[in-house]
Amino acid sequence: MLFMKELIQDYLNWKGTYAPRASVNYKIWFDRFLNVCGEKTLSEYTIADFVKYTLWLQDRFSSSTAQLGTIAIKNFLQYCKTQNLNCVSPTLIRLSRVNSKSHRAITEREYKLVISIIPLKEFMHIRDSLVLRMLWDTGVRVSELCDLDISQIDEQKHSAIIRTKKTGRKRTIVWSPETHSLLLKYLSLRLNLENCNNASALLIGQNVRKSWSLRLSTRSVQRIVKYYVDRAGIKEKITPHGFRHGWAHKRRDQNAPLAFIQKGLGHVSPISTFIYEQYNDLDFERNANSYLRTV
Repeated sequence: MLFMKELIQDYLNWKGTYAPRASVNYKIWFDRFLNVCGEKTLSEYTIADFVKYTLWLQDRFSSSTAQLGTIAIKNFLQYCKTQNLNCVSPTLIRLSRVNSKSHRAITEREYKLVISIIPLKEFMHIRDSLVLRMLWDTGVRVSELCDLDISQIDEQKHSAIIRTKKTGRKRTIVWSPETHSLLLKYLSLRLNLENCNNASALLIGQNVRKSWSLRLSTRSVQRIVKYYVDRAGIKEKITPHGFRHGWAHKRRDQNAPLAFIQKGLGHVSPISTFIYEQYNDLDFERNANSYLRTV
């Protein structure tokens, strides 16, 4: 008899071989599923159990978060089907509609304003400025930035090779000479910090006890961005992902080819990048007015 908890563990072990972070996140959703629907053999679960779980998610989480919980179960059932196990068909697990979450692109003017208010005298300020500059210059995902190791940095180059988070494929990111100068200044201080000499991470954090952590977390980057955006007097919400959008919008405004933007963002499909070729309302109004001008 194949009990759910045992099968879930087998699935998580398998998923952990290629997506360890996703495996950890999936376990949270599986634990919730078992709490809601109880422990049974795989074949005992019916579509009613999955409906019950979906409704439970929708009552407690946002539409996007609830969808993540549903995706975890759907992927698990697809895995079970490849093992020829008797279970509810994953095609019956339908994803609820998600209210689209817009990450507003930071503008160049806003970026320069945020950077201008950061002093560069203390290590923490230098690190914060470097974080924001790297986000703006490279268009990396926050998790990709946090995953950077010192060994990936060549002091003679304004670039590094990273692994794209969603696909695992290698790609090159490039930053400006100004950012590189700040990076070298940061490294000279970073390598002399006590208790961090052996840490591999390029960017390190600080915990509540004011001691250094071995790697800066994505949540810490979110706090850094919010702190300086607020300090700069910018009222609209800007997230770290807004820097990624800002990179793409700036390259578009510079008439960079779509293939270049796709490569820089690490998108597999040009369809994912095509959104940056579309006009938002402000773009449309600005360009519409220019077309209406008479010579």
